[in-house]
Amino acid sequence: MKNYYCTLLFVFLGSVLILGGCGSKTKLDGLSPAQGIVTLDNVPVTGASVSFSPVSGSETMRAAAGQTDAQGQFIMTTLSPQDGVMPGEFIVTVVKYEKYGPPPAKKVDESGEDITPPHPEKNVLPSKYESRESSDIKIMIPAAGDKNIKIELKP
Repeated sequence: MKNYYCTLLFVFLGSVLILGGCGSKTKLDGLSPAQGIVTLDNVPVTGASVSFSPVSGSETMRAAAGQTDAQGQFIMTTLSPQDGVMPGEFIVTVVKYEKYGPPPAKKVDESGEDITPPHPEKNVLPSKYESRESSDIKIMIPAAGDKNIKIELKP
C-alpha cells in the first residue's frame, strides 16, 4: 500500500511540474505599444475589431488584435490586454458585425433546452478589409512602437 501512495505522489508531483510549464504566457518580451484610430470617410468607427497579421511567415512574429471604442480608438493586444505588438510589418483587417433582420423565432427541443439560432449578423464595413488576402492596408511597427496609427477605411 505504501508503494501505491508513493507512486501516486510521484505522478501528482510530476504532473504539477509538467503542467506548470504548459500554461499560457501572460507576458511576451519585445512587444511595442501600438494604438490609434479607425475611420471610414473621416468618421471614427466604433465597435470594430482590428487585427494585425504578420506579413512574413516568420515563426517569431505573432498576430495581434484590438477593439475600437466610442471614439474609434484602439490599443493592440498580443497576449495580455493592451500589451502591444511585436515590431515588424503587418496586414491590417477591420470588421464590424451588426445584427440585421428580425430575431429568429425561439425554439426548444424535446427536453426544453433553448436551441434558438443566433441572430444573423453581417459585416457593415467595406468587405475588402475583412481578410488579409483582400485588405490593402499594411503597417510597419517600429521597435519603439506607434501610438498614432491612423487606419483610414475607404468605401
